[in-house]
Amino acid sequence: MRVAVGVKRDPKLLYPGPYGHSYQFAVYERGPNGWRLLELRDNPYKALEGGGKGRLLAELLADCDLWVGVQFGHADEDGGHHGHHHNHHHHDHEHGTPPEHVLAVPKGSGVEEALARAAERLAG
Repeated sequence: MRVAVGVKRDPKLLYPGPYGHSYQFAVYERGPNGWRLLELRDNPYKALEGGGKGRLLAELLADCDLWVGVQFGHADEDGGHHGHHHNHHHHDHEHGTPPEHVLAVPKGSGVEEALARAAERLAG
């Protein structure tokens, strides 16, 4: 089970805004001994607005089962936030919306707290 956590330049700090603007993604794998950092993956699309960004991120993070971040989508796009879906089905990314396999964590959370929430989500 792999998760991609949206982080700042310092990979111990969650990116505080929209997931797609994260500086990089810390890719973790869950095994019998807990979480293990596999890689820090640069986000080449962090400055991109629209233009199929959701599809591009889906390709970049295709090997990850869950995306973990503070915010998914922009509140002003449709009056609400994306990312509150709780099923694990893959989503059509053509419209630039995030996949449904996302976990929004409170702003100010640390990566360890985010991973603990991801473990709870994946266990449930």
